[in-house]
Order: sequence, then C-alpha cells, then structure tokens
Amino acid sequence: MRVASEGYQPPQKRVVLCEDVIAILLLAVVITLAKGDELSLSGLSMNASVLSSFIMLVIAIGLITVPYVVRGVARLKRPETLLITSLGLCFAFAMLAERAGYTVVLGAFLAGSLVAESELGAEVEKLMTPVRYMFGAIFFVAVGMLIDPPLLARHWPALMVLTAVAIVGKVISVSLASVVVGERPNTAVKAGFAMAQIGTFSILFALAAGESAIGGKLYSLAVALKAVTSVICPLMIRASNPAADWIDRHLPMPVQSALLQYGAWLGRIRKSPESEEIERGEVG
Repeated sequence: MRVASEGYQPPQKRVVLCEDVIAILLLAVVITLAKGDELSLSGLSMNASVLSSFIMLVIAIGLITVPYVVRGVARLKRPETLLITSLGLCFAFAMLAERAGYTVVLGAFLAGSLVAESELGAEVEKLMTPVRYMFGAIFFVAVGMLIDPPLLARHWPALMVLTAVAIVGKVISVSLASVVVGERPNTAVKAGFAMAQIGTFSILFALAAGESAIGGKLYSLAVALKAVTSVICPLMIRASNPAADWIDRHLPMPVQSALLQYGAWLGRIRKSPESEEIERGEVG
C-alpha cells in the first residue's frame, strides 16, 4: 500500500502512479486484441470513462468513511490494531478493484491515498515498513519460481535485447518526463536511473498471446525481464549520481538556463495565489 505523504513528492512516486493508471488502460487494449475484437477509439474512450467513474466513486465513498475509521482506530492507542485495520483496508480496496476488472495495484493505491487523508499517513507508513519488507521477500520468491531456466537458456539473446531496450527506454522516458514537469536535469536523470526496472508493463505484452505456447514463452520472458531489471536497479541507482554530475558538466549553458527558467515558471504557476487558495479550500 502506498501512503501519500504531504509536501514535495519525488518524481519517482508520480511516475509510478502514472504507470499504474496507464497500465490499466493498456491492459484493456491488450485483452481486447487478444480476444480478436476490433480496437476502436470509442471503445477505448468508454474504458477510460468507466475507469474514471470507478476511481471517482471509490474516492467519494472512501473520503466519507476511511479517514474516520482510521482516526477512530488510532484513538485506541494500539499500533497493532491500526496496522491490521490499514492492511484490511488495503486488501479490501485491492479486492474491490480486481472484482471490477482492474489491477490490485490501483485498489492498493486508492487505499493508501484515503488513509493519508486521515492525517495519520506517516504513522501508518512507519507501521507498514516491516510488512512491506516481508511481502517484498515473498514477491521475489514467487517471481523466481515462475522463471523457466531451460526456456531462458534457449532465448537468452531475446532477454538481453529486451533488458537493454527496457532500461534505456525507461531512463530516457522518465528523465524527459521529469524535465517536462519542471525537475532540474540532475534530478530528472536520477529519477530515470531509479525507475529503470520494469513493473506492471513487463507482463502486458505476454497477455496478448493468451494461454498459447507463444504466450507461455512471452510470460516467462516477461517475468525474467522483471527479475533482471530488479537486480540491476540498485546498480543503476548507484550510478545515477555520477551520471547526473556528468550531464551537469556537459549540458550546454543555454540549455541549462532555459530549463531553469522553465522550472521557475512552472513553480510560479503552482504557487500562484489562486492555487494556494484552492489548496486551502478558500475558493468555493
């Protein structure tokens, strides 16, 4: 469960959120193609509308109930009860999203956002840390059990190519997206290196082939791709500082000046009086 924190959020968190939402739309597209149905703009628009309606409905109902439940449990002064309640909400929202035809990631994110509205997000996040480590270990063990070594031994060139494309593509796309939202070039590069691993997107292309023999191969490659990029990710994070420093030294001054002015312009827009009044709820 991701509990949203107050104040500044690193670009990595925003990228993960965007990936989760985009993955849901891509999943609907891939499943439509796998069934042999014709993909149309109207059908895609309908899926997006249904997704938006589902998110707004869950948030509207959740804002009325979840923060009050969490604050009520917190008054008991029992950390274990608050932890169990938060986990229960996470699983409940994840199951709700799955029953609605979406990914459990979306439900967990919505649960975390609603728990954060109780103003106890930091406390819940601290309680969740040991649980996160436990589920992280279970996740990597489960992913490892899905890898088919003989198949990967036969198709290792494809895995190497996919790994290179995925890492380079994520670094470039995340870095450029971070620059577009006003991050400094060195921060954008660090975000790109930190997001070099593959998450939900790694299984989307495997779903297109369904349960056929080709689908099994693609699924094994997708799982292996996620495992390999997860192992490489810490090395990429370690290399992010030298890479960011190198780009800072070699990026032309006019480009740096333009990016700084662009970031300052976006900052002024975000901190405009109208925006601050909206955030404080002073504008009806």
